[in-house]
Parts: sequence; C-alpha cells; structure tokens
Amino acid sequence: MKIFMNRPIPHFRMVRKLMIIMKLTWILLLAGMLQVSASVYSQSVKFSFNMKNQKVIDVLNEIETNSEFRFFYQNEQIDLNRRVTVQTQNATVEEILKEMFEGTDISYSLKEEKLVLLMKGNSLNSNTTKSQQDKKISGKVTEQSGQALPGVTVMIKGTTQGTVTDADGEYSLSNIPERATLVFSFVGMRAQEVVVGSQTIINLSMQEEAIGLEEVVAVGYGTIKKSDLTGSVTQVDADIYKRQPLTQVTEMLAGTVAGFRSTQSTSAAGGSSMMVRGPNSINASNSPLVVLDGVIYNGDISDINPADIETIDVLKDASSAAVFGAKAAAGVIIITTSKGYKGSPSINVSMKFGISEARNKGFLVRDEDNFMEYRKNFFRTLYGSQPDYYWFNPNDLPKGVTLEQWRMASSNPNPDDTREWLSRMNFFPDEVKNYLEGNSVNWAKETMPKGFRKDFDISVSGGTDNLTYYWSIGYLDNEGIIKGDKFSALRSRLNNEYKINDWLKVGVNLQYAFRDESTVTANIGEAGVQSPYSKVFNDDGTINWYPYGYEVSRNPLLNTFGQDRLRKVQGLFAVLYSEITLPYGFSYRFSFQPHIQNIKDYNYWSPDTYVGSVSYANGRIERTDYSNYEWMIDNLIKWNRTIDKHSFDLTLLFNAETNSDWNSYMTNSNIQPEPVLGYHGMQFGIYPAVFSDDTKVTGDALMARINYTLNEKYLFTASVRRDGYSAFGQKYPRATFPAAAFAWQISRENFYNEDWFINRAKLRISWGRNGNRSIGAYSALSALSLNQYYDGSQVQMGVNTSRLANNNLRWEETESLNIGIDMGFLDNRFDLSLDVYSMSTTDLLVKRSLPKITGFDNITTNIGQLHNKGFELTLISKNINTPNFLWKSIFTYAMNRNKIVELFGDKGEYVLEGKTQEGEIPDITNQWFPGKALDVIWDYDIAGIWQLGEEEEASKYNLKPGDFKARNLDDIEKYEALQDKTFIGFKEPRHSLGLMNEFTILKNISASVFLRADLGHLRAFPYSVRGWSMFDRQNSNNYPYWTFENKSNEYPRLNNNLASFGGGIMPYKPTSFLRLQDVTVSYNLANAIGEIKYLKGCDIFLSARNLFTITNWPGWDPESGNSPMPKIYSAGINFTL
Repeated sequence: MKIFMNRPIPHFRMVRKLMIIMKLTWILLLAGMLQVSASVYSQSVKFSFNMKNQKVIDVLNEIETNSEFRFFYQNEQIDLNRRVTVQTQNATVEEILKEMFEGTDISYSLKEEKLVLLMKGNSLNSNTTKSQQDKKISGKVTEQSGQALPGVTVMIKGTTQGTVTDADGEYSLSNIPERATLVFSFVGMRAQEVVVGSQTIINLSMQEEAIGLEEVVAVGYGTIKKSDLTGSVTQVDADIYKRQPLTQVTEMLAGTVAGFRSTQSTSAAGGSSMMVRGPNSINASNSPLVVLDGVIYNGDISDINPADIETIDVLKDASSAAVFGAKAAAGVIIITTSKGYKGSPSINVSMKFGISEARNKGFLVRDEDNFMEYRKNFFRTLYGSQPDYYWFNPNDLPKGVTLEQWRMASSNPNPDDTREWLSRMNFFPDEVKNYLEGNSVNWAKETMPKGFRKDFDISVSGGTDNLTYYWSIGYLDNEGIIKGDKFSALRSRLNNEYKINDWLKVGVNLQYAFRDESTVTANIGEAGVQSPYSKVFNDDGTINWYPYGYEVSRNPLLNTFGQDRLRKVQGLFAVLYSEITLPYGFSYRFSFQPHIQNIKDYNYWSPDTYVGSVSYANGRIERTDYSNYEWMIDNLIKWNRTIDKHSFDLTLLFNAETNSDWNSYMTNSNIQPEPVLGYHGMQFGIYPAVFSDDTKVTGDALMARINYTLNEKYLFTASVRRDGYSAFGQKYPRATFPAAAFAWQISRENFYNEDWFINRAKLRISWGRNGNRSIGAYSALSALSLNQYYDGSQVQMGVNTSRLANNNLRWEETESLNIGIDMGFLDNRFDLSLDVYSMSTTDLLVKRSLPKITGFDNITTNIGQLHNKGFELTLISKNINTPNFLWKSIFTYAMNRNKIVELFGDKGEYVLEGKTQEGEIPDITNQWFPGKALDVIWDYDIAGIWQLGEEEEASKYNLKPGDFKARNLDDIEKYEALQDKTFIGFKEPRHSLGLMNEFTILKNISASVFLRADLGHLRAFPYSVRGWSMFDRQNSNNYPYWTFENKSNEYPRLNNNLASFGGGIMPYKPTSFLRLQDVTVSYNLANAIGEIKYLKGCDIFLSARNLFTITNWPGWDPESGNSPMPKIYSAGINFTL
C-alpha cells in the first residue's frame, strides 16, 4: 500500500496534527512487523536509473516500485513537481536521495525499516540533532480497563523520534530534548499529549476515540478499513464476550448483529441455527457460510473455542459475499482468531465456574394440591351423568352439599371417604398407596437438577523478528439443565508464522478438538405425564418402570439407567500457507486446508429399558462409525498499487476441493448368552444388520475482484466468480456469480463542512448474485436399491431404481440489491448505519412430490421464486467519555419480510378461506402459498372459548362450553380446513432489536448489559390440544385452563373436543419477548493492587445469562418454545503473566 495520498491536507491545525500522527503511527506499526534492519536492507538494495528531467514524485514512485522502500512526506513541504535528473549505477537509496535533494532544505531519515521520512529542515536526521539530552523516559500504556496496549505509537512532538509499545504495552525513549512533549496515538484511540517536564516514568491510560473508522474488518480473501467498505459488513469484537459462559461461537451473535438471527440453544452442547437476512431457500440450507482465518471452513462450529476468537465479521450483502459464490447466498460469517505479536512470551490463563437452572421450571409439573385440583376439573368438564360435587374432596365440599349426599352419588361407596374419593379420581393402586402414606415425587427436581460448568483456557503468545506464535488449549465441562445432559470438549489451537526472508513467509494455523457427547437425557415429556404420587425407585433400589402403576406411562429416568452410550467426536483442521512478495506490488499466497473428522456413536440398551416403544430381551446394540476427509486449496494473487489519486486492489483466486464421507452402521439384538459386554458384544447377537454409505463430491472455482478508489472519495468494487460442483446435473455443473458495488464519501467533498452536525456521510450501493449448492451428493443421479421378493418357492434378491435422475438440476441463485448510508454525528460521537435490501431467489432446490403412478415418491428439481426484503439499523454511541467514566451503547434493529412469488407453476381454480380462487395452486401439505410468506401460519382463527349460556350455538358444531370457538368463514355450521382456515400470523419475528451497554468506571470496573427483543411472531402451543384419556395424567399443562369457575376465553377445558375441526386445530400464542440476555461485571485487580513482578494483568468477573424475560408466552420459553431455557450464573478470573 502506498503511504502518500496526493491530496491537499486540510488547513486545520488539529486535523493536520492528527493526520501526521496517524501516518507516523502507520509507519511505526509497519516497522514493528517487518522486523528487518534498515541499515542492512538499505545497503543491500541497489538501483540503476537513467531518469532525465523527471518529476521528484516520479523518481520516488520508481524506487517504491522496484523495492520495499516507502516514502512518507507532506506535499505542502516538498515540491513534488520539481524536475530532477538521476543517473546512477548500483546506487543505494541514500545516494539517490542525496543527489536529488542536494542544494535544498529537504532532509531525509531512514527509520528502522524500509521507510524514508522526508521533511523540510534537518529535524528528521537524528544524527545531526545536537540539542538532545541524555534523559530517558519509560512507561506503560493501557486501555481504560487496565489491559496492556501493544502497538501504540509514542512520538516526541515536533520530531520523528519515537517508538512503539511492545506486547506488554511498555515503551522506552532516550535522548529526550528539553521541554519535550510525548504524543501517544493508536488506531481507534484518542491521541493524547503529555508534557515530560521532570518525569522519568510516564504511564498512560488511553481513551477510545468516539467511533473508530480506521479499524480493519475482514472481507473475502482480505481485509479493508471500515471507512473504505462498499458493502454491508458488521464486525463483532469478541473480547467483551470472553467473560461470559459461552459454549460455542453462535452464542456471541444471538441478537448482536442487525439482520443476523441465531436462537439460543437449551442443551449442554450449545449450538443453534444461524440465518442472515431471512430465508432465501425453501428446502436448501439457509445457514451462512463460515470462513475461519481467511479460508472456507466446513467443520463443526463447536470445534472453535470462543476464547481463541479475536473478531467476527458478518457479510450480509451480495457484493461482500460474492467472492465466495456458490456458498454465500445465505451470507458469510468470517471468524478471525488470535495471533502472536513480537515481544516476550505472554501467558494468559482464564478460569470460569458456573451453575445453571431451568427458567420457568414450574411449567413442567404441578404440586400435589394443584394436581388434585387438575384431576377434579378434568372429570368435571367431561359433562358426564354424575353431579358436579361428585368429584370434590369430601373434606372440601361445595356449600350446601352434605357428606351423605356426596357418598350417595356412588352406588356402592367405599367405607373410607378418602379411598372413595381417590377411586373417583381414577387413581391407580400405587397412587392410592403413596397418597395415603404421604409419599410424593417432585418430577421437576428429579429430571431438571441444577447443572454445573467448568471452563479453563490457557494461551501462550509472543514473537521475534522472524517468528510470531500463538498456542492455546481449553477444556470445557458442562452439565445441562436436564438430567443426563452433559458435554465436554478439549480444544487446542496453534497459529504460527515464520518469516524466511524479505520476500517469503510461511505459516500454519492448526485446530484440534475432541468432544464427548455421550449424553442420555431424562425424558421431560414423560415427566409431564407423571403423577406426583409416584415412586422413582422400587423398594429394592431398582428403577421403577411405571412410577404410578400405569403401564403406558414410563419412568422419565428409565434410559438414564438402562442405556449406555459412547459418542466421541474428533476434528482436525489445518491451514498451511506460504506468501511470496513479488515486484510491482504483487503478492502470491498458496494455502492447503485439510479437514478430518471422526465420530464414534455406540449405544447399548439393556433389557431394563426401551428403544423407542420396544424393549429388547437380552438387549440391543447399535454402532455408527463416521469419517470425513476434506481438502481444499487456494491460489491467491493480489496486486495493490496507488498511483496519484488512484488506488487499486486486485484479487485473483483459483480454488479446488474434495469432500469424502464414509459411514458404517451396525446393529444387533438379543445378545447371547448374556449382554455383559454392552456395545462391545456386537458379534454375540442373533439379529445382525449392517449398513454403509460412502459419498464424495468435488468442486472448483475461479474468482476475480477489483477494488478501485478515486481521490479517497469514490470507491468501486467489482467481482465475478465461476463455480463448479459435482452434485449438479450434467447440463449445469457450473454457474457464474457477478457482483458490483459503489460507495461515495460525501463528507470528503470540498463542499462538505466536517464541522456540521452530520460530520461524516457515506452512501453505499451494491448488487450481486450468489448461489446455493446445499443438496445431496448424488441428488441429480438415479439410485438403485436392493429388494426381496418371493417367486413362489424361495426368496429372491432384486435391484430396482429407487430415485429418478435429473440431468437438468442446476444451481439455486439469489440476486440481491443493497442500499446503505453511514453517518457520523457530533464529531463521530454517534455512528449510524442504515441498510435496505431486496433479494430474489430463483430455481429453488426442492424435492417435488410425484404421482404414485410414476413409481417414485419425489424428485429433486428447480422450481419457483422466493422474494426477500428488509431494513436494518445500527447505532453506536459514546454517551459519556471521561477519564473516570465511559458509557458506550450499540443499538440494532432489523425487519425482514419474505414472499413466495412462484411455486410449481400449476395454475387453476382452488378453494381457500371459504372462497373459490383462481391462480397458482398452493401446496397445502407443506403449507406453501404463492403470494404469502414462507413462514405464514395457516390455521383456524380462534375467536375465543364457548361459554356457559352458548350451549345451543356450540352444539351446532358438536362442541360444548369450554371448547375452542373459531371463526366460520363460509357460514356453514361445520368446520372444514379449506373453507375455514385462514392466515393468522407468522412464525418468525417481524421486528428484532438489541441494545448493548458497556461501562468503564474508575478505570478498574467494567460492565456490560445486553437487552434483546424479538417481536410480532407466534408459536404453536400444543399443550392445550393434547389427546386425553381417563388414565393420562398430562401434568405439564400448568396454565389457566377453562373451568366452570374460571371462564377463560383463551384456554379451553382440559377435555376439549378437537374432532369437530376438519384438518385439526392448533392454537398459536404470541412469542414476543424482551430479555435481559447477558450481564457481566469485571474488576481489574492488577490496577487496584499495583505492579507485581511477572503479573501483566488480572481481573475477576461475574456474569449472568437470561436473568429475566418479559413475555406473554405461556410455555417454557418464547425462544426455545417447548423446551426449558437455562439461566446461567458464572464467576471467573483471568490473569496474564
């Protein structure tokens, strides 16, 4: 990159000083990276020029083109258009500069590396400065949190004498002039000046700049300054999340990026689906592509340790993601891990301990009193022949009802009133026994104990002139909130880079993960149908299969005692690369990325448990062995050059890949003579079965991208990628994906006054087309299956075609248009980004059902069109920024709407919502409706509950008080799906909001508070429409159901009638919520206790996740729906040596 941009520097004193400091900062940072002695290089590189009557600028450009020298100067001090003649043979750069500037007042200085500083006067040449003293200054520079800050430029004001802080944030300067002032500067921080005076040690805590525009974000196959972006990219700094109890990467992103959707997981292993800007496909994957340290990553995201992550960049628009072509239609997540820095070794240790418990645990089961009330109300609303008081507790009869009346309601009452009542409640003998003995079970406590987690991480980083290194290892042991749910992982990373010489460097990024997912969990579904008057264990200590004596309802802990499981996952991912620096601004990078994954999943079910609904005598064994090997190569050529007002950045790519899977499955049962070996005794069963499935796919790609900047105001990006993939049909194995983008730095125009209220403004427009190749390896090919048939005398084997080929199967393509604007307010104290987008996906990859007459169930084909549009807003503000108090906020908002434009193309008349309509026929089975959203809900519109006094009207529909009352659309007194079902809402949020607040108090205390909201969507609530019988306990329906006393107009009676609703009925409830998702407080102990030898930093912290949720959702949790969400508390310590 060329240092000098030939445009006038603004004549504002502070701006000019800031720009000088920024340039010096860049130079000195670059100097710290190159690690080569200037004197050695400058003497070893020779030039032979014959340039007559050429401009100074042309000579400097020629030197830069033919070497690694870079010049730094201000054009207002140097006459760049002055004509000079340079005729040399094997001359050094010093000799050429001496000849060029002889007789002028321009001096030059070679600073540490291949950097030449030019300035009017001789102040640059430290060798000619005679007024310097022997005084020495040293100190340490930190962030406001107290963490050491490496790479800070420390300059003596008015000179070019300076240095850069090392990995520990420390610096040292000698020969300090009298009345000197030190200038500290760092990208993203406010430049600060300190008068030296009589001080010999100057420590400084740097304050963040209002908004960091020069921060670097990752884009496809490279990085770019945030201010130079033409597309829609959001960066997440992982540092603030490292004190939180995270299991995997997706937990960092839930709610933090506008337009990115990731729901929290409820399991110990974590993991959730990810989606960027809504769905772009009906059947194919809507998950974004993951890029790890600059290369495509197809491994399990659970293998990436969150503690290793430096930043996460989310590429949302087509032009940003188009360089990844066939894999990028759903967006791109770029993860950058930590690297080493030059300096002494730094050892970081982090330890976290946590405890988790279920939110809303009371939803699972009722206590004893509520259970008895529930049983009473269940029978009361059966509308049987018994009087209402028949079901009441004899010790709590309705007013006016005598005990004798109550007893006479039975033809042959039990002499014991309590036993009589329990009989009426249809109690089983075991329940009666436990009730009378006072025995009860809290099934929520039995199946959902508190979970504990332990998380340990250690890393070592550092470097020398020719080597940087980073190594880490982390161990996580996490228990979930459901009994038996557990997850552990050992994850390690090595990032090393070696500088062989001035033009060659090589590196390795290595990731290894070992995960133990050998979990067998309690069945909370079974727990929801247990009576509290049960026994978990028999008197002899064995598991009680049927806790209350009913042989349909099994013990929810049964499998945790009767199933033995081993599931171990190992993954190895590596990036081996070399980079060559070529003349004329070119560079070449070759990388090889192998990925290996092995999974062992072994299960043994003893005779004392069930496999599904079957119990196997002498047990059952299943063993799955899965292996995956993938390799990928990237050949990357880059060219970067600045010529006058023009900057060019060219990227060329050739990519190739192969992915192979081997899957073997074995099973056996009735193990002889005894199943004492568990899953090791596969060969001893008498019903063996073996299955194997191996697949292989290949792909390749060519890509070209050019970034062009004119006068730092007008930014252009254009790219094209050509992809090939073996899974598509013979006619369309390849596709081309172009993209283009433009950005206009409005505030850099001469007419724009940067002192205005809106001091910065940039307009962005991008267009592009990306692809989706998420189909099976052989989806375009026909498949053969073995079948048996009987020929009249014996069983024969035959082969038949089980899948229809499709040679025309082609790529699913998404075309996208994005328009955005970035604005800074009040000297960039507030940063606002707005984006609107429109996307259209064609040739949707769908498994289309076929008529039975064809002999096939379906065929993978391309159909229809899906449209997607939305709006996003991100506001970053520095609310308060003082030395003792910093308050920063990040607010995000996103809205997405989608619509099925076209489906199968079959047109005609059809009945929907009680009307005969004409147009494209919908797919009722999959609930796909042309013209409607993909997530639209089609069901009966429940208008309330039939109440007492409405018996006559309800009876017309064969319903009774307490049953659902739905809108009748065709005025026929019968509920039919096509006639009366309508569109009642949407499954995905209509609006998503997030608010992160970060605080730093008195330099030692840091805190973050994250609020998140999803609004406007619905979710099915099946608990109020479950099947019922007199024997079922259904004890999980802990909601205010309809009774004669509680005349709810929202929840039906326990025994509500569903048969009268054609096609079935499902109530949907609002799942909008506002959640306090994360709270973290940390204290910088190192700052508080002062300097300790070998201790570079230490902080202790507390964190809580999912502290509270405001919602009207009646079930477990509005985000997880019908499973419990954990509330997690953790504490930890982090220290650096």
